[in-house]
Amino acid sequence: MFHPDVPHHDLRRLEASRRRLAWRYAVGMALGICTVLLVGYLMHSALIKQSLKSELVQLAQREAEVHKPDLEAWVAGRRGPEDVNIGFRPHRTAFYYILGPDSRLVHGNETRPALRNEVLALLKGNTLPRDRVVFEDILADEEGALQLALLRHPVEDAEGRYLGSVYAATDVGGSLAHLEQLLMLLLGLALGFVVLAGLGGWWMADRSLRPLQQALRQQREFIASASHELRAPLTVMNTALALVEREGRERLDDFHHQTLVDARDEVRRLGRLAEELLLLARVDAGGVSQRREHLALDEVVERQVRLRKPQADAYQQILNVTLESGVGVTGDADLLARLVGAGLDNAVAYTPEGGRIEVRLQVRAGWAHLEIADTGPGMKEAQLARAFERFYRGDPSRQRHRAGAGLGLSIIDEVARQHGGDARLFSREGEGTRLVVTLPLAL
Repeated sequence: MFHPDVPHHDLRRLEASRRRLAWRYAVGMALGICTVLLVGYLMHSALIKQSLKSELVQLAQREAEVHKPDLEAWVAGRRGPEDVNIGFRPHRTAFYYILGPDSRLVHGNETRPALRNEVLALLKGNTLPRDRVVFEDILADEEGALQLALLRHPVEDAEGRYLGSVYAATDVGGSLAHLEQLLMLLLGLALGFVVLAGLGGWWMADRSLRPLQQALRQQREFIASASHELRAPLTVMNTALALVEREGRERLDDFHHQTLVDARDEVRRLGRLAEELLLLARVDAGGVSQRREHLALDEVVERQVRLRKPQADAYQQILNVTLESGVGVTGDADLLARLVGAGLDNAVAYTPEGGRIEVRLQVRAGWAHLEIADTGPGMKEAQLARAFERFYRGDPSRQRHRAGAGLGLSIIDEVARQHGGDARLFSREGEGTRLVVTLPLAL
């Protein structure tokens, strides 16, 4: 099984990969094993049928040579029904009958005389194929049914004239029963092997994905360490740049002052990125200590909307807010503020000038429903499927600014799950995007 410290979003991908690998391994092994069993059964069946055919061919050819003069005498009229002689072979399974060109019995050697009439009725008419084995069932009242393998061998004289046929037959009930038992055994073995293949495939998939699991764990530890180490120097750099900007404003020309402002913006962006990475790393490791308190979610949303209203106004965006009052939830106010802020940041970033952003908060069936909808460019299905992946940014060319690192939706998803809720995204290309976050109400 996977280690419990694997992050939830990575765990979902690993489990999906594991199921795919297990399925492929299992199907491959099961097909291979079943193919071997099927080939073995077919070869065994073919060998039995070939053995039966060889036995019948040898019997028919031998009796044809022995009784060819009898058939010639029958055709010439020197022999008649009064000369017919039928032998008895009680301890054998193979027997034969010789019929003349008029389908009358000339000679024979049988194992079950009581079935003679039924067998002859089947043979008369010479409708069986030449020198080919066919299988027929003969029903008997007292001695039971016979499953026969039959072969017709025609006899001709030196001039090619048809003299009659030797019909060699043998009881194959035992052989067919053996094949049926073997088939049932192989089906049982195949079913058992399929189950074992499924278990083996699951085990092999687990073994195959362990290196990837280890790599993900090491990557997460590196990101957490790097984010933690970057916080202090970025804070120092931001403070230093702010001090230089404030005290050296009059001594700097416009070019150098703008360069300083740009550098400070980049340091702030890196600082936000480090904070986001550190937050996600702590969530993955279960190291986020939430302050579980009762709070009004409508107040959290209202404050985040108020903070981003100037930016939306600067882009001439219409920001409509509909909040149901008194929506109480239990959770961490800072984390929920990050969730709401990330959703609003995405909406502002992707909504064009003059576009509309709708923010709605209401209670439905015991859950708080937060919706943030925009009239941006929307997303393709392939982009929508990966929207909550970390560092995935869809089409950056459609974004107003490119300062984001593709972590906003990941933070929304993780924070929602930390609070017992979930986040879903609905979008169509050219029709905007709607983010829906559901959180359980406070008890």
